[in-house]
Amino acid sequence: MSDDAMLQKLTEVFRSVFGDPTLVLRTDMVALDIPRWDSLNNVKLILACERAFGIRMRARDINGLENIGAFINHLRERQKAAAAR
Repeated sequence: MSDDAMLQKLTEVFRSVFGDPTLVLRTDMVALDIPRWDSLNNVKLILACERAFGIRMRARDINGLENIGAFINHLRERQKAAAAR
């Protein structure tokens, strides 16, 4: 899946989790750029990403990511790991 496709799919997940159909993600965005990204929504985001991308994630992994671009890279790594099993 291309970076653009990953970003679009992740944007759809974020829109659903944060209840904002106008949200547009950029790779340089950080959590502070997204209203209501708190610890509860972080858990919801993890669960939604697991369903959408067919992977398993841990909260501590996401907490260490610096921006949405790093988030996409992490998703890609998790997909590769899942495919290798």
